[in-house]
Amino acid sequence: MNGSSGSFATLGTVLPLLLVVLVVVRFAFRELRERIVRIPTIWIRPALLLALSAYLVVLTLRLDPHDGTITASAVLIGALLGLVTGIAIVRNTNFAAAGVPNAVRVRGNRTTLAIWIAALLVRVLARFVYPGFGDPLAQLPLNCGTVALVSVAFVVIAAEFHRQIVRLQPL
Repeated sequence: MNGSSGSFATLGTVLPLLLVVLVVVRFAFRELRERIVRIPTIWIRPALLLALSAYLVVLTLRLDPHDGTITASAVLIGALLGLVTGIAIVRNTNFAAAGVPNAVRVRGNRTTLAIWIAALLVRVLARFVYPGFGDPLAQLPLNCGTVALVSVAFVVIAAEFHRQIVRLQPL
């Protein structure tokens, strides 16, 4: 049985790491190629992420109501980092007219990819700095902060995409 529990512990460490690598690789391909972004779809991802953020906060507070201050702090820090991340992303993104109504051509670059990776690395580092990093329940506030970071970044990005669509529309 001891070998079996060691395998589960290894799987519990390796599986999330593989998932992160898969997400980063997929995201890299998307970020580094030109794509057309349309108004009807730019707000879907931010809306879903904001709903997930709210759900995670409620879930975290239900599972451990004593961590309210920690959860609120993690969400606030995550939101501030998301604001900085979103602004950095849009400042380093190239926009061009798409030639179709209500759309814009968008292209990230290695800098925007590096910004996303740095934002995710902050979360990974926080896992090891935060007390109780091995306890999944203790990680819930950090998860709330991470989703808040991504949610706010996507809101900032969607807002700038929308602004660029309006700015680049043919007259």
